[in-house]
Amino acid sequence: MVDRTLLETRAETTAAIAEVDGRVCRPLPVDGLLVTSLDGDDGWTGLVTCFAYATGVAPAVDNRDDAALVGRALAGLHESMKSVEQRALPLVATLATVQPDWSGPMQLLHGDFNTGNLRLAEGVVAIFDFDDCGYGPPAFDVANALYMVLFDDLTGRHPSVFRPFSESFLLGYHSVSDHVLDPADVGGFTDLRVSALELWLDDPATAPVGIRTATGEWQAILRSFVDQYRAQRF
Repeated sequence: MVDRTLLETRAETTAAIAEVDGRVCRPLPVDGLLVTSLDGDDGWTGLVTCFAYATGVAPAVDNRDDAALVGRALAGLHESMKSVEQRALPLVATLATVQPDWSGPMQLLHGDFNTGNLRLAEGVVAIFDFDDCGYGPPAFDVANALYMVLFDDLTGRHPSVFRPFSESFLLGYHSVSDHVLDPADVGGFTDLRVSALELWLDDPATAPVGIRTATGEWQAILRSFVDQYRAQRF
């Protein structure tokens, strides 16, 4: 359900990022290829990628120290990604869907940076899952990380964690990055992230694979989150 050329470009891009940032889980070639075809008995073909394994545990969203560490990790990753040669990658999915009127700086982004795609082991951070990497403003990656915690907050997985997490996360980000974030930009991209989710739920055929293949139960949870976000006007 993905384009092989785009998958290969993302794998090559991840390898380039890993060359300059040791925290990134690098892709591992199989028979010399970063993307391998796997043919099934019933005629289907899958695409396989392999990556270095990330040991450790995910950062805790209810721990301020972990939140600050996540912010520092993203700021450092953004600095690393600036040095990677530009490649034929699209805008990150949300921006490709919503097409905001943005005239600020753009760069390579992770695309789905959140605590679930990080592991901590003895103070060392491992970063993985660059399957959605693309271009956009740095504030989008920041907004996406906050959006994911807000999702857990509003859906009851980790209630009341959003505000303390966001405060510590942003302090951590600013302690490393020389890019000054405008809170209005972060809030605006969070709104766009929710708007994109709503559009994808209304028309799953246009959505990323995770939405297209989601169960009805999970789509109902996603819809509930959108409704709660709109009602509380974060």
